[in-house]
Amino acid sequence: MLHHGTTGNLKGFRYFGYTEKLHQQYQLILIDARGHGRSDKPHEPDAYRLKNLVNDTVAVLDDLGIEKAHFLGYSLGGIVGLGIEVYSPDRFKSLIIGGMGMAEMDSEEEVKRSQGFIELFREGMEALISRRENGGVVMSQEMREDTRRNDPEALISMCSLTEHIGFKDLLPSLELPCLFYAGDQDYYHQLSKETADLIPNARFVSLPALDHLGALIQSDLVLPHILKFLADVK
Repeated sequence: MLHHGTTGNLKGFRYFGYTEKLHQQYQLILIDARGHGRSDKPHEPDAYRLKNLVNDTVAVLDDLGIEKAHFLGYSLGGIVGLGIEVYSPDRFKSLIIGGMGMAEMDSEEEVKRSQGFIELFREGMEALISRRENGGVVMSQEMREDTRRNDPEALISMCSLTEHIGFKDLLPSLELPCLFYAGDQDYYHQLSKETADLIPNARFVSLPALDHLGALIQSDLVLPHILKFLADVK
């Protein structure tokens, strides 16, 4: 199961080359998280509580009649992966978490970061497209159109939620195999490493000279680590 980040959708992993390579060895389940793509887009912050997002992934497995799956999540998908460790570890074989660590949504750092996103979303999706392209992201016309189809009010509602899970206390007792990775220029790099260090059966990969978006886009640098991890836990 592949879970995209904020403002993304199920096509994101195809854009950046993940699906073509992974499909050679694995059945892929791609989802639009709530608030994104073709899924419902509630305008109430409580709808985006982590347990709800985790339950969405389990509901997809139930609907497909699949008992267990590997999970790959980036950014928002990564925090959902950590939620799986807390709420539904029995439904997944392993977790691959990119560009994310044990971020508590009520922490000073995350509240400040979320406020920045809220201000950006209030400017509209064209502002988001401009920021990404000015930052060096090459966006196809299809990617721009997908970005424009986001619902800013749903995204603002998601970013408005403040929630404390207690990851630091919960994660050391969990045993699901985990791979964490992050670019060494990513604001989540250190937190990702610290999270991997807390979990007994986890490993961490640092990707040189990549920021938060770079470690998603540069799949050629990421996929060898993912494939090796999956082969080890298969």
